[in-house]
Order: sequence, then C-alpha cells, then structure tokens
Amino acid sequence: MYQLDFLAILIALVLYRFLKRRKQLPLPPGPSGYPIIGNLFDMPLRFTYLTFTEWAKKYNSEIVHIDVCGTHIIILNSLRLIIELFDKRSTIYSSRPRFTMVNELMGWEFLFSSMPYDEGWRRRRRLFQRIFPSSRASELQPQQRTHVRRLLPRLIDPKQHYAQALRHFTGGIAITLAYGINVKPENDPYINISERAIGILNRESTPGKYFVDAIPWLKYVPEWFPGAKFKRDAKEWKKVTMNFRDAPFQATKRDMEKGVVPSSYTASCLENINANTAQERHELEEEIKDTAATFYGGGTDTMMSVLLTFVLAMLRYPSVQQKAQEELDKVVGPDRLPDFKDSPNLPYLNAILRELIRWRPSAPVAIPHFTTEEDIVDGYLIPKGSIIIPNNWAVLQDAETYPNPTNFSPERFLTSSGAVASDIINPIDVILGYGRRSCPGAHMARSNMFITTACILHTMTLSWPPSAKGHPDDVRFNDALFPSPEPFPCLIEPRSPKAEQLIKDEAFGAY
Repeated sequence: MYQLDFLAILIALVLYRFLKRRKQLPLPPGPSGYPIIGNLFDMPLRFTYLTFTEWAKKYNSEIVHIDVCGTHIIILNSLRLIIELFDKRSTIYSSRPRFTMVNELMGWEFLFSSMPYDEGWRRRRRLFQRIFPSSRASELQPQQRTHVRRLLPRLIDPKQHYAQALRHFTGGIAITLAYGINVKPENDPYINISERAIGILNRESTPGKYFVDAIPWLKYVPEWFPGAKFKRDAKEWKKVTMNFRDAPFQATKRDMEKGVVPSSYTASCLENINANTAQERHELEEEIKDTAATFYGGGTDTMMSVLLTFVLAMLRYPSVQQKAQEELDKVVGPDRLPDFKDSPNLPYLNAILRELIRWRPSAPVAIPHFTTEEDIVDGYLIPKGSIIIPNNWAVLQDAETYPNPTNFSPERFLTSSGAVASDIINPIDVILGYGRRSCPGAHMARSNMFITTACILHTMTLSWPPSAKGHPDDVRFNDALFPSPEPFPCLIEPRSPKAEQLIKDEAFGAY
C-alpha cells in the first residue's frame, strides 16, 4: 500500500517538473515585439518569404517566432524541420488556421485545402481521391494531350498573346476535368469567372496583408467606418467567389438533367450519390461542389505561374532551351509530339522542371498549418494554436543543398552520366506539400508540367523580340500568393516548317 502511495507521489513530482520545464522553455528566436500588439508591425506586407529568410539568417535559426496580437506564428526555414513536424508529427500539425479576410469575409472557406483537420475535410479528401487517385493518372492523359494540342497553334498565332493562350489552356483543362465543360476558343464565360475569382484570391491572400486576420474583431466594424474599405471590398469579392463555386457546378447539373453526362469529376460524383433524404443529398452535393471548385481553382493559377516562369527562363537561358530541344529531337524525332511515355528518356527536360521550381517556386510560402497541441521542437516551445508557415523559398534557395542558388542550372539535378540524380531533393516534391495536407492532385500537376513544356520545346522556339525594349533579365516577379513574372514580350515561332505542319495536324485531331 505504502509502495503504491510512494509511486503515485513520485509520478506526480515527475509530471510537475516536466510541466514546469515546458513552461520555462523559450519560444523560438525572432524580432522583439511590443506589449499587446507584439510583432504586428514587423509582419511583412510584401514578399513575405524574403523577410522570413532574412530572419532565419539574422537569428541563425531554422525556426523563427513572431507574436501578432497574441497569435503565435512559427516560420520553418528548413526541410528537416518541415518533414519532422508535418510528416513525423502530423497528428498535431495537420490542421489549418482560419484567416478572417479570405475564409470568412471573402467566402473562400469552402476550399478543402484550407479547411481544418476534421471530419469535413476528411470526407472531401476521400471523395476527391476516390475519383482522382494517383493510380488513375493514365486515364486523364488523353484529355491532357487534347488540351496541349489545342494550345500549340494558339502560341504560334501572331494574333494571339502567348500569356492569354496559356491562361486559356490552364483554365480550360481544369474546367474540363472538374466539370466536363468544353470551353469556347475565345471569351469563355467560365474561364472569365475563374480568372477574376482566382486573380482576386491570388492577389489578396498573402499572409499579413490585412489587419483583420490579426485582430478578428475588426470584422464587426461597419462598412461605412473610416478604414473599413476591406469590408466593402470583401463584400463585392464574395459575390465573385460564390459565382466561381456555383456557376460551373450548376451547368454540369443542368447538362445531366438533359441526359448529357460529360466525363468529369463532378459528373462521376453526382452519378454515385447515395442519399436517403433530401438533406443528406444536399450535404453531399455541397461536398462535391467544394471539392470540384478546389480542383478547378488549384489547378489554374499554380500551373499558370509555372508556365510563365518557364517561358521567361527559356528567354533568359537560350542555351538551356537549345540543349532540351536537342534531347527531344534525339528521343522523339520530327514526326510526332512528345508523349508521357517519353519522360524517362528525357532527363535534361526533367532536370529543367526541377530547376524551374527551385529557381522561382510557384508557392514560395506554403499554405500555413495550425497546431492542435503544444509541442517542443529543437528545445523550443511551440504553443497550441500556433500558425506554422513553411518557407519553401528558404528551403529551395539553401546554398548547402543547391550551391550557387541564384543561378539557373538544370545540371545540378543530373549525374555525371546525364541521368536524373536521385540523391538531390526534388523541388517539385517540396512545392506539392507535406504530410497529410500534401496536394491530392500532385500526379496531375506533374504530368501536366511535363507534357506541356515538352510539346512547346519540341515544336517552337521562344526568344526575346528584336524590336522589344529591355532584356529578359530585367523582368521582375509579382507578389501574389502564386508569383509569376510581370508581363513581358516574347516571340514564339515554329522551329521548322515541318514542326509547324505537325502543330496544325495535331490540332486538327484535337477538336
């Protein structure tokens, strides 16, 4: 009996000392703040990833902390920590924070990529993976081929602007796969809806842009109040958001009611609804609507960012473009377009894609995570309810992993024999997310990047127009959530008369 009492006291003492030690642990290093507001005015409003990277250097720490009005924000600047927390400790690092401006006021809370780690998110993730599992990647390839073949003649058409052609392509393939809608060649209403909605989201959702995210009670300020322009803007933007979510979904439902069943994610889901009541059916349709819109939006601006960056890189580094074309000529030949099966035999092109994402990542800051429990990392206390921001930029610009990181060098991903190096971290893996919140459509993103860039390089030459002012090196990147180059001129021409005829022949069969 006394032994049990002694054991209970001993356990209590050990637990007390452990809890006391946790309370005494320091937070990760970071800029010192002010009472109450903390680091509110230290939070960068533009190019956040650059400031985060500078903080990592200043405090000589892979992990940095700031306090914004009582909210703990932890920035992770190394892949080691990102993998440790999001992969190995995923049970407490897989949720998402709620951003008042974007999620609540602008209406984007339906994106399951930004939902908390709960049953609602799990249902949507399972639904998406049931229709689009990685094992079905080859089934989507015919539609990807078709859209690329439609893109090519638009790129060499002097009456078409290359950026608009790329936007039509990225929007068109996402809409077709999500809803089965065959977009119009010009001025498609659904692409216009997507461009406006995703453009607003991309521009307005960078971390730290709105004080209402740090001080949520500001959402109750009347719209007419001085300084409440964010409320008036959000009210108008929410209408655009809801139209983006609802319009293509309703179009697919109308087609199905007419007996037209287009092959798409939405149609497959609606055909397999198993509901016992009207309320249950409504809830299931809302989940389908959410996941379709997430796919529709997520596959547009990220791909657009990658393709515009690819075009700029080819202008800046013509020798890289030429070397890739020589590889394509050798493997594919002049009589056909590249296909997915060619990928293993095109190591230099695959190295270009890895270097492209490393050099200018389409998501320099990943979607933030949220801690559901207190934790200790490298001797630092991570409070429950912290916002965790993975700084992809710091990871992909790390000179120890990627020497001379400012240089664009696909060769860094190749062995001495010319094969793709397996021991160097693949930036595409980094950019597609971590742990349980990794991108569920990663297999589609990879194949889309490959087939599009391969077909462009195989059939056409990209160059800076002789009559244009400036130089490719002068082009800067914007500060969007998914950054892309500021508008720049580009001359796109067929590599040869035979390549031009191949483009026309393939396009004819794509309609």
